[in-house]
Amino acid sequence: MDPAKITLVSTSSLCDMALNIVLPTSVVAEVQSLFAQFSTDMECGLVEIVGFAQFVEFTAKRGSKDAGVALFEAFTNQYCNGEENIHVCASEKCLDSEQIQTVLRAYYYAANALDIEHKPCSNRPALLANPEFKILAMFGGQGGMDNYIEETRSIYTIYHSLVRDFVMQMAMFLENEASMPKLAHLYSFGLDVVQWLEHPDTLPHHEYMVSVPVCIPLVGLTQLMQVMVLYKTLGISPAELVDSFSAIAGHSQGITVASVLSMVTDEQSFFSLSKKALGLLMLCGAFPQMEYPVARAAVSVPKDGQQEVTPMVSVLKLSREQILTSVDRHNALQSSRSMHVHMSLANDSKMFVVSGATESLGPFVEKLHIEYDSRGKDQSRVVFSQRKPGVYTKFLNINAPYHCELLANAANAAWEYAIERGWSLSSKDMRCPVRAGDDGHDIRPCQDLIKYLFQSMCVLPVDWPTVVKYAKITHVIDFGPGGLNGFGAITRKILEGRGVVVICAGAFSSGDSLDQQQQQQQQLGLVGKTELYVEKCSMLHTAPNWQIQFGPKLVRTAYDGRLHIETRMTRILGKPPLMVAGMTPSTVGEEFVSAVMRAGYHIELSGGGHFSEDMLRDKVDKILKLVGPGLGITINSIYVSPFLWNTQYPAIQAMRREGIPMEGLCIGAGVPSFEVCNDIISSIRAVGFCHIGLKPGSLSSIRLVIKIAQANPDFPILLQWTGGRAGGHHSFEDFHQPILETYGAIRAQPNIVLVAGSGFGGVDDTLPYLTGEWSRRFDCAPMPFDGILLGSRVMVAKEGSASDAVKEAIVNTPGIDDSEWEKTYMGPAGGIVTVLSEMGEPIHKIANRGVMLWKELDDIVFSLPRDKRLPVLLTKKEYIIKRLNDDFQKPWFGKKADGTHADLEDMTYAEVANRLLEVLY
Repeated sequence: MDPAKITLVSTSSLCDMALNIVLPTSVVAEVQSLFAQFSTDMECGLVEIVGFAQFVEFTAKRGSKDAGVALFEAFTNQYCNGEENIHVCASEKCLDSEQIQTVLRAYYYAANALDIEHKPCSNRPALLANPEFKILAMFGGQGGMDNYIEETRSIYTIYHSLVRDFVMQMAMFLENEASMPKLAHLYSFGLDVVQWLEHPDTLPHHEYMVSVPVCIPLVGLTQLMQVMVLYKTLGISPAELVDSFSAIAGHSQGITVASVLSMVTDEQSFFSLSKKALGLLMLCGAFPQMEYPVARAAVSVPKDGQQEVTPMVSVLKLSREQILTSVDRHNALQSSRSMHVHMSLANDSKMFVVSGATESLGPFVEKLHIEYDSRGKDQSRVVFSQRKPGVYTKFLNINAPYHCELLANAANAAWEYAIERGWSLSSKDMRCPVRAGDDGHDIRPCQDLIKYLFQSMCVLPVDWPTVVKYAKITHVIDFGPGGLNGFGAITRKILEGRGVVVICAGAFSSGDSLDQQQQQQQQLGLVGKTELYVEKCSMLHTAPNWQIQFGPKLVRTAYDGRLHIETRMTRILGKPPLMVAGMTPSTVGEEFVSAVMRAGYHIELSGGGHFSEDMLRDKVDKILKLVGPGLGITINSIYVSPFLWNTQYPAIQAMRREGIPMEGLCIGAGVPSFEVCNDIISSIRAVGFCHIGLKPGSLSSIRLVIKIAQANPDFPILLQWTGGRAGGHHSFEDFHQPILETYGAIRAQPNIVLVAGSGFGGVDDTLPYLTGEWSRRFDCAPMPFDGILLGSRVMVAKEGSASDAVKEAIVNTPGIDDSEWEKTYMGPAGGIVTVLSEMGEPIHKIANRGVMLWKELDDIVFSLPRDKRLPVLLTKKEYIIKRLNDDFQKPWFGKKADGTHADLEDMTYAEVANRLLEVLY
């Protein structure tokens, strides 16, 4: 029968909607009548695809099968091109998560109700079709999630027709097992899953739902439902899905779901193995609960007041070593092993869980806060290793101390009961590698799999970073729980910078409807389930691979036909990835500055020593005459020195307007405020400057530079990071930790050029920072810098203005290893000591007699409040004068004709004149 083009117009006065569709003429009248009924109660402001999907569902419920099928086909032809997967179609329509779920629910309801056998299905998705992709399937653990049942209900509602039979069978199994004599007392409200899903008002109270005998098997059920939804919506068998995985991993009890999935051969085996998995998960909750009945106390946490103590506590911000040290110290004071606490889970480098009996875990947490809490303390001028790192603790809503030896008896009892129930599993049936939760090894050689699974779920610790880094993978499919806020987010953070995309099977998202945080996550490789259905590789999301994107490359230039190193720094400056920082007086003289420029390297002319515009203009003119045309000048000016800044900042802009090639400005001695930097960038960009350099000295100031870069995305910013081990002026910071914390955020800004400087001097110490290899020892992805900054190192250059004696002294100073730089705060280390400069900032000096006097005065005088310094100076006056005369380059000026020292007011004019001649000539 010939098709007819019709327009369905809403009859509701509240909602204006029109659908243009093509239908067989035989059903037009019926569809028009149904639409009139449907549109009467239509919600206002419906997006077209959402309204159309709801109308298809409405027709499937109330209309004839012919009308429903025709309308369903019209919908798929209009939005899915007849063959594209509905998940992809919905995500392309700028819908929010709730709207996407509405479309999917309506689509799958109608498809099932109309018994449409040949529903439009895509070709094999790109993720599963491309052999270059290596996929890790992942199942999360409990995670203290209180609202897990909402995720279960969401799947059950949206994909009801796909999972109904499975959920019914699993629910019957769970309800039956919960009524067994040995377990029934733990299930006082039963385990009627279907009733709870279909009638939310019948849900038992919160404490019951989060008790481990209930929530552990239900989280497992949710994960298995996600798996079923995936293989059914892809139109493949469960075995085909498993064959697509390079490995499977499970966090905590997720190891059981991972193990049974690896054995699946068809849908029948999926059902039977799922029952065994749920049985094991029930026991994983039940027997520990019997071993540790719910008993909670309260503990005082500084700044947080009272917290209810449970047997597991999340500890954030501390390192593994700090937690293990605290655990060992606490356990050494306990009278029995039953009172020991244990580091049970490592979820990230500073995200851990400690387990133990509540009466022991409470005092342990109190001690942690006493030792490590940093709130209310200004530590900006405390050296890195002596700072309190801060600590955040939260007791998890879990009733037993999982992943430690305290549950050994419970694990054995659960194993014996499982054998009694006939829930056997053989590792020989595992068709895919399954990674162990404690160290990532393949568990397929395991002899007694059931016993191992209980050990893994109850006793063995979890080291999640080791698990997910074990195999070379390109993608992770996270089957939950938690969606974008669950274990997928944790895993994405662990794998950051390695080019691995994490796909959350439980997350519905559309790129254009995401909030700013979700968009940022998507850019970093954390995406929703739509990714699983995309057919073209070019449409798949990617995750940053820092080594590939930012590592140095060799390029041959057409200009000279030679190989050159290329980084972001070389592309911005057109020079090698090595620069000389502005230093006073080292980069003040025109001879040295021009020598570096002629050699082809970037150097900053120091603003120090240029006290007037005429002096600065004269110096720039001399440099340009020495280097010839084609090269520009970058000046390093100190914003915190008002006199120099107010002289130089207007001058360099005027010079640029006049055509003098002033190319860049570096602001030394700290980063000005966000508003000031924006004004500076706006001003220098307007006159033609090409880049600005900023030198943050702390974690917070690095974040400030990132914020400035975000506000000025089209202007290059050289972020020069030196940390505390730098040669001259230096901060109190460790060189590595602030970069480890902010590298991802830095690299998210394409206009930031990341430059490292901190005691570098040779190929062996610089190359690892250019390639990024330096960060591997911190168990992170390679983090390349774009360039290297040299300072003190070049003071000994032939063209440098320092005297030969000074250069000789620098060369002969042994120095110390990079890791020992903090020793210079205490006294000489390797011939170097830290003192406070005239700007009140730490600076490294060669520990000669003069500098050691400086250090002594820092300790005994300048460390005191200003009003207490003069009495100390007067008390030690004779000693200080003698030390100045014996050891310092500037002796005490006051001196009588007979050679005795004096104050200036005690000298005659003749004595002053003679003394001036003596010290100046």
